[in-house]
Amino acid sequence: MWALDLLEGALGTWNSYMAEIWSVLTQSPQEFQGGAIWPVMERIFSVLQGIGYGLLILFFAMSFFKQTASFRELRHPEQVFRLFIRFALAQGAITYGMDIINLIFGITGGITESIATSMGGLHGITASLPDSIREAAEDAGIIDQAFICLIGILFASIVLVISLLMLFQVYGRFFRVYLYVALAPLPLSAFGGELTSRHGRTFVQSFIGICLEAAIIVLACIIFTAFISGSDLPSVDFGEGSIGQIASYMIGVIFQMLILLGIVKAADHVVKEMMGL
Repeated sequence: MWALDLLEGALGTWNSYMAEIWSVLTQSPQEFQGGAIWPVMERIFSVLQGIGYGLLILFFAMSFFKQTASFRELRHPEQVFRLFIRFALAQGAITYGMDIINLIFGITGGITESIATSMGGLHGITASLPDSIREAAEDAGIIDQAFICLIGILFASIVLVISLLMLFQVYGRFFRVYLYVALAPLPLSAFGGELTSRHGRTFVQSFIGICLEAAIIVLACIIFTAFISGSDLPSVDFGEGSIGQIASYMIGVIFQMLILLGIVKAADHVVKEMMGL
């Protein structure tokens, strides 16, 4: 059955891209691309640590001279002591920055893995044709099958484009993660000054948000699969015939795929709205 093969082939293409996306999302940055990228980021991090220490001294000096600009401030040594405590903590953040980053990866990766394993892993996101659509394709006449094949080709093309766009977003997230890791010593140095500490907090919050995007995307994929495997999808009514049922199903699936693509593209905004990160 050419019509049925086209429909199953389109969903097969979708499943293969979803498998790739699933594999990327459930990998740690240390494992991504066989671990070839991570050592490079570690080297850049080490190089920028020296600059981070220099910025730390600068930010500390700015806060110190602001606090002690008047001799009156020297009557309150706890103020100066607090500045030195802040300096020591900021220095520790830069020195052990990679350990902090790995800790964040471990926590957020555990959240993503828990969501993934709760649905049986990769099998939980496999989309399949509902029995009603399969029966409609099998019962279609020769002329109807020709029309279904044309619609199926269009459907497969749209599915391919959406799949590639989703894969692009998922890979783009990893690039952002690596940029944050490599440049981490610079924003972490901002913790050394009272005037600049908010920039360090913003960096940590943004980095946690990027890591949590994987959990949002995995959850969105699971919800999408539950929708697409059902028989009741929001669609345009094209009639009760085989062509009408299949066309209505395709419109509904494409509609859901576009929603999923929108959520994947806006995963960072979802994290910010949910957790304020």
